[in-house]
Amino acid sequence: MATDYNCKQVCADYFSVVIISYPSPLSRFFQTGARIFFAASIVLAPFRLRANLWVRPFHPVYSDYTDFLLFACDVPVYFMLVFWGCSLLLAPRRVRPGNPFVFILLTGLTVAAWASTLGSVDAVISRYQAIRFVFLLFYYLFIVNEIDSAGWVIVPVFFQAMIQLPVGVAQFFAQSSIGLQAFGEHRLDPLVRGISIIPVNGERILRAYGFTDHPNILGGCLTFAMVILLAVVLYGERRKPLIAAAGILFIFPAFLLTFSRSAWLSFFLAGFFLAMSNVVSRKWESVIRLGLLGALCIAVGVTLIVRDVSVFGKRFNGGDVAGDGPMVERAFLMEKGNTLFVEHSAIGVGLGASPLAMKLKFGEFPVSYQPPHFTPLTASLETGVLGGAFYFILCLLPFLDFLFRWRMYIQNPVGMGVMALLLAISVVNLFDYYTWFYSPGRIWQWLAWALYSQVSTRAG
Repeated sequence: MATDYNCKQVCADYFSVVIISYPSPLSRFFQTGARIFFAASIVLAPFRLRANLWVRPFHPVYSDYTDFLLFACDVPVYFMLVFWGCSLLLAPRRVRPGNPFVFILLTGLTVAAWASTLGSVDAVISRYQAIRFVFLLFYYLFIVNEIDSAGWVIVPVFFQAMIQLPVGVAQFFAQSSIGLQAFGEHRLDPLVRGISIIPVNGERILRAYGFTDHPNILGGCLTFAMVILLAVVLYGERRKPLIAAAGILFIFPAFLLTFSRSAWLSFFLAGFFLAMSNVVSRKWESVIRLGLLGALCIAVGVTLIVRDVSVFGKRFNGGDVAGDGPMVERAFLMEKGNTLFVEHSAIGVGLGASPLAMKLKFGEFPVSYQPPHFTPLTASLETGVLGGAFYFILCLLPFLDFLFRWRMYIQNPVGMGVMALLLAISVVNLFDYYTWFYSPGRIWQWLAWALYSQVSTRAG
């Protein structure tokens, strides 16, 4: 009997090893399918296209802040997780958390999001947004465990930008939408209140939207895409740098025509960071590549600026902050956000509920009800001091790591690309809130954290 039992145990162990070591074709199908859906989530991330699951009007608060929305990029994320789950069931394997500090902080942020529902001014929307944070945590885990090649990020990022840029350029030159509402395009008319424009000499100049909800979102997505492509230009092999450089030159005009100052600044700083890193590491071939690409981008930029010098001049505004409407609005929202945070510092006003909290607290508002355009404050306002702390440390951790291990990072092309991406996102976070509030920004933010988790773990 003992011999028979041992034989059965040996057979069971053998087959378990075979199943785990040699995944079935069906398991590989689900794994590959999950990766394809992951790529689709990146391609669709900027799209405004969505289904309104539950209309909850709180006039005059913008309906996107209170409705239950299912964005185009959400659908592939859900399918990705289902396919990944099927793959894990068919070929069980350990799910790694990646960098333990990142995972703990992200888990803490998710818990803080749920805690905020207990005192939320709109508990229904906060619970819905907290569920979405749980999906984002699994999105992070999928990237850490299953995305083992930079190509799974670079290729969809390239297609994301290539889809958006011709639409944005066409909108600017037509000064209207171009009839692609079926794909989520806004109905754009610069004379309609609420459409993002630049007032110049009595004219209302429409900014490029692409398929996004706002030019700042388009500007950010194009910036993040160009930063990744810039890393390919500097560190890629064979023809990859040439293809990436061509992509940047195509994207650059649309990037400028968003007139997003936060996007402009973030791209410049990320590019400067990569340039200085290559100078320090004496990679002169990469420096020359960057110099040539920069000269070509300047030529493209000068052509556009000369054509619309008054519009670009208005955007720079000569440093007159007091006369800059958007900056005045941001200062006002930060002041009101600080007031609300002090009153609700324990667990916040509720995840996703800050616009309604503004309305309930202050009543009449000289600007539209919206979160403060400073993401660390918005995160703290909505999830309390603990949620804000988790978020702040998540943003700070990669750069502290870089300061202590910079020699290792500058020898790691993927690591440098990820650091540049995190820098670009962090700069945007100082001037806008969509990386916290909207699906397009969340996809980019959680993607960047996951990529950093991979790089830092592999680097030891």
